[in-house]
Amino acid sequence: MGELLDAVTQEQAKKPNSNKIDLRLREFLGDAGWKDFEKACKDASINNAVIHRVLRNKGLKVSYTAVARIRSEITGT
Repeated sequence: MGELLDAVTQEQAKKPNSNKIDLRLREFLGDAGWKDFEKACKDASINNAVIHRVLRNKGLKVSYTAVARIRSEITGT
């Protein structure tokens, strides 16, 4: 069982820390961009795929899952 725990711990360490992703996104977008991002997250007519595609096109390598998680934190759902 110790080997399984070690393997799981190693895999978890490979995943990026969610707080680091939030900080990286804030730094990348700047204050004005972050406010626009929050507005986009709160707009129900804009889906996660669109937000993810725009961020990727702007050069930020962020996963779809990270976008979905950040959006749910911002909207409180």
